[in-house]
Amino acid sequence: MFRRKKLMLAAAPLLFALFSSTFASSVTNDVAYQSPNEAVTLNNQAVTLAEGHRYQEAIELLQRAIVLRPEAALLHYNLGRIYQTQNQLGKSIEAFQESVRLDPAFTEAYHFLGVSYNKIERYADAIKCFRRALQLQPDRAESLTELGFAYAKQDLNEEAVECFKEAIRFKPDLADAYNNLGVTYFKLGQIPEAIKSLEHARCIEPDYPDVYDNLGNVYAQAGRVTEAIALYQQALRLTPDHPETLNNLGLAYSLLGDNGSAIEAFERAIHFAPAMAESHYNLAYAFSKAGRQKQAIASYKQALLVKPDFAEAHNNLAILYVQRGERELALEQYALLKLINYELAQKLFTLIYKDKILNVGQR
Repeated sequence: MFRRKKLMLAAAPLLFALFSSTFASSVTNDVAYQSPNEAVTLNNQAVTLAEGHRYQEAIELLQRAIVLRPEAALLHYNLGRIYQTQNQLGKSIEAFQESVRLDPAFTEAYHFLGVSYNKIERYADAIKCFRRALQLQPDRAESLTELGFAYAKQDLNEEAVECFKEAIRFKPDLADAYNNLGVTYFKLGQIPEAIKSLEHARCIEPDYPDVYDNLGNVYAQAGRVTEAIALYQQALRLTPDHPETLNNLGLAYSLLGDNGSAIEAFERAIHFAPAMAESHYNLAYAFSKAGRQKQAIASYKQALLVKPDFAEAHNNLAILYVQRGERELALEQYALLKLINYELAQKLFTLIYKDKILNVGQR
């Protein structure tokens, strides 16, 4: 079985410009009667600290400002934005929820509340937020892109396509929308359309690593493996430590039968993401194809340490044991596999006693 990781949908970029003097002046008007405007001063100081990536200090100042002016929706919003940049998504959701409670017409707060929901895979909640943001601002391309992202993650691909197209209509230079449209076309099996959209995203934003990775996946699936490798390498020039891209590069080398290069790519992926079971699995496969059974066994075992219910790893490890004449060890893997995938386990059992070797696959 040959599996590759899912294509990467990219969310719309954060709008850090909202940590700006424009925001600060809005708060100034809102809290002008607070003498001596402590909340304004604290907010403005927090804005400056956030722009300098001093997030914890900014959080503390905003919390103090909120004590003074708990009814100021913009203070809660800014706090939510900082929590979001720090990946403290539960806290960001609480802050954005308070912001929209205080100001039900706060488009930005609905949008970024949806972004946080997308990040924690609460897509139904995200969809509600983006729909509300779009009621308030129908031409908001970033919200359309994020809404399409949420639809695509729920396999509502036709709806996702319409959202991305609408986002592009309002903002023709939005690379994220083209990237996500290309990914969704690929999921729908529309390869030419996928390539066209992804290539358009690349023209708009030449330093967008996800686009190169996604194009590589599409080209690899279409049998254009050499081109896929070049695209993965370009993605890695932009983000050298990206384990998913390294894993995909290893898979492409495996398709060409270049097991040495595949092994190197999988080992690099594991260096950056030791808990990525698929890379251990793929490394084991490459070792096996290269005739390095001991290393293959060790890598399958490592994949199972990371992911004990990895059915294919149990199966392929058992096959290697059969090849080595170690039937008892193969039966141990069979017993474990039977609890995970009974049908595959029965095929393995027949194999063990018939000494018929199945083809092992990649992930």
